Amino acid sequence: MNILCFDTSLDKTYILISCGDKFLSKEIKSDEKNYHSAYLIPAIKKMCAELNMQLQTLDAIVTNCGPGSFTGIRAGLSVAKVMALELNLPVVGLNSCEILKKACGVHDAAILLDARRLMYYFYDGDEIKLILKDEVEQKIKNCTVVCDSNVYKDFLDVQNAKLINYEEQNFELEKVMYELGLQKIKSSKNIKEDFSHNKLKANYIQTPPVFSKGN
Repeated sequence: MNILCFDTSLDKTYILISCGDKFLSKEIKSDEKNYHSAYLIPAIKKMCAELNMQLQTLDAIVTNCGPGSFTGIRAGLSVAKVMALELNLPVVGLNSCEILKKACGVHDAAILLDARRLMYYFYDGDEIKLILKDEVEQKIKNCTVVCDSNVYKDFLDVQNAKLINYEEQNFELEKVMYELGLQKIKSSKNIKEDFSHNKLKANYIQTPPVFSKGN
């Protein structure tokens, strides 16, 4: 299958395109001068050109719906929905925690990500929860935890907690997304219905911040 995968919710932009038996992947570090909305579509088009393929030959899109960067989630879902609508493609929505859990390869690993405002996204195999800073130590004690750089710095000394900072690992998250997306596609009995762009929802967990014009 020809599949486009991209993630703009985490620490970088991760992109992968499969074309038959060929794969091309790219990771782009984001900052205020180099942000998702400015380069995501151009990067996808350039990668297609390198593979000598047209967007119209894609069979499916796979994207990360969060949690993570609010702006990144919005940018990624907007691109995914527009492309899915224009190209009449199914679009598989993943979440950050299932991606990171599969990437680390530890079956019972928990996921802990900084949600700002002294809150954290926590996942231990059930559902993604928003927890307060005071709850973190009890949750991660005696656990293997995949986390971001902020969490790693703040909770490195928690007793018997093994923290894995995904930002410092060589996890190829774009390839993990491809594997998860392909697995979901193959297990579906009705791909178009199960993965309609209308069903793609942002996984914010908490309400996105609202900024006034004066900010």
